[in-house]
Amino acid sequence: MRDLISAAVRSHARIIGSSLIALALVSCGGGGGGGGSTSCPGGFLTCSGSGTDSGTTQTPKITMTLVDAGTGVATNNLTSGRPLTVRALLVSATGVPLANRVVTFTTNSALAVFEPTSGTRLTDANGLTSITLLAADLAASGAAEVTATVDVDGTSATQKIAYSVSPGSVTLSNLAANTSSLSAYGSTSVSVQVFFNGALTTTPLTVNFSSGCDSNGKASITNSVATVNGIATATYTDKGCAGSDIITASVQGTSAQTTINVAAPRASNIGYVSANPSTMALAGTGGAGLSSSSVVTFKVVDSTNNPVASKAVSFDLSTRVGGIKLNNQSSGTVQATSDASGLVSVTVSAGSVPTPVWVIASLVEDPTIVTQSTNLTISTGRPTQDRFSLAIGTFNIEGWNRDGTTTSATVHAFDRLGNPVADGTVINFISEGAGIQPSCVTASGACSVTITSGEFRPRADSEPSAFAVTAGRVSILAYAQGEESFDDLNQNNLYDSGEVFRDLGDAFVDNTENQVWGSGEREIQFSAANTSACPAYPTDGRYSNAPYKAGTCDGVWGNAHVRRTQVVVLSSHIVGTVSPSVFTFPTSAPQVCSASFTFRMPDVNNNPLPAGAALTATSNVTYTNDTGETVKATVSFPPGSNTVSNTNAPGGTFHTVVVEGSKCTSRLTGSIGVTVTSPSGSVSGFNLSIN
Repeated sequence: MRDLISAAVRSHARIIGSSLIALALVSCGGGGGGGGSTSCPGGFLTCSGSGTDSGTTQTPKITMTLVDAGTGVATNNLTSGRPLTVRALLVSATGVPLANRVVTFTTNSALAVFEPTSGTRLTDANGLTSITLLAADLAASGAAEVTATVDVDGTSATQKIAYSVSPGSVTLSNLAANTSSLSAYGSTSVSVQVFFNGALTTTPLTVNFSSGCDSNGKASITNSVATVNGIATATYTDKGCAGSDIITASVQGTSAQTTINVAAPRASNIGYVSANPSTMALAGTGGAGLSSSSVVTFKVVDSTNNPVASKAVSFDLSTRVGGIKLNNQSSGTVQATSDASGLVSVTVSAGSVPTPVWVIASLVEDPTIVTQSTNLTISTGRPTQDRFSLAIGTFNIEGWNRDGTTTSATVHAFDRLGNPVADGTVINFISEGAGIQPSCVTASGACSVTITSGEFRPRADSEPSAFAVTAGRVSILAYAQGEESFDDLNQNNLYDSGEVFRDLGDAFVDNTENQVWGSGEREIQFSAANTSACPAYPTDGRYSNAPYKAGTCDGVWGNAHVRRTQVVVLSSHIVGTVSPSVFTFPTSAPQVCSASFTFRMPDVNNNPLPAGAALTATSNVTYTNDTGETVKATVSFPPGSNTVSNTNAPGGTFHTVVVEGSKCTSRLTGSIGVTVTSPSGSVSGFNLSIN
């Protein structure tokens, strides 16, 4: 400020020394009287009056100039990094400097800002004040005005001055890494010089760093760094880049690049990852849910367990028994190269012999780095007919008069060697009546579905039965993709021409339980091309519940629907006609005092009553004892006869009742009341007569 005042004094002296200034002074005389002239401070050209002025109620005057904040040279061009100083002189209407007045400066904030940011300053004793004007940012460009406003005793004065804003020039130089050749997984610093308008910037600027390997996760670099004394320094760390990586530094639309060479990591280990699937079907026995090949995967890593790409790996097998192949080669090693994730795979194809097998993997560049797979087994084939079975949990459920009673159907499926079929093998189910879940998938060779009582209830069947059963019997069919069974005479686990096989025609739901397809029975066609005659069922009965439709065979061994059927009875709780129901108590000397009687108990459809139904007996059988009294005999059902068994046998179940007296002198006669309580609690009954 002292320099500013000195300049003003020097300027005033020059004005006094010139006769041309006399004209300007006339206007400062306050109308020809009043105070004498005073010096003009701050480099402003004119002013007059004394330190006191009775004319302050007139509009005060503000005069502004713009100068370079660093050199003091007058200019109205503002550049980022080179601020301007806004100078203002406040005088009264008569030219007297006004001290201690608040001047408020405003401008377009998109182009420039003030320092201090409040934009307010106080005039000094000479009516002078100043404020710094800075570009809003490096890219600011355009023109605006600075407005100075002051209130003097209720009278407002405003003045404006125009300026232009030019963007600053930012350049980058000397971008370089501390080391241009970096070891695998090493770190280094990367620095760049930032120049503003040709000189190292003293204002902190943010520099952005990036690289190709950083973008794909194979390296990391500090992405944003502020300059310190015009230099920005980032840290680069390798994460498996393995090659040349271009590093880019950018700021305010300008950028620079440099290259760093990163050494490839050295492979130090091969790890087994997976075998998919881990269990293979025997050669030639693949199909739905089965595979005769497996993809075995390994991973090449370095000493820090990071993946190593582009490494050649050699593969071999621990055994080739039965014709096991590696990448479809019957002998010799095969090679493959690790990918970006370090993974490398090979395909193993099963042979005809069940066996565990290991894949041996070694690094070509260092054969001492070697490992082998685990969990790879060749064992399971397709289900074969002779080893496919169907079991029913409860054959006779209380379902004739009740909906929602359930039982289970369970399939056990094995291949030609008796091994459980592969987990996930699909078994399909169809029922003649009631309800059944459509399918299940095996685990450890078995799976189950639920059968539920309900409509449809068969009412017009013609089951082959001496007991004239005509209703309530539901045939269940379970089937799956499998193969026909054969007699492996040479034990090579392969079908050879001339070996005996059991040809299978189309499976069907055997509603009539007679093993012969009839009109209306649902057929599961395997192939429309199969029209050859089918062989007779084996005489040993193994196919008694595996019927096939005549004329739907193909005469050659191969794939087929393996199948089994079973019958579930929708039993009634109501007892049908018991036979016999009248018995004669035996006579002899001395008098027989106990006897047992066996009868057949069916439901109303001549099927068994529900499994678990309980029988209780009430005695109305009497006799005379040795004292001449008439007493009742005891009646009971021995264990095994007091409940209905789990069976689908037509005609019902057989039960034995025991009648006992003591010291009998007459034959035991009368009746036995039998009450049958079903699993649901429903009750039915009948009488047996004893003569």
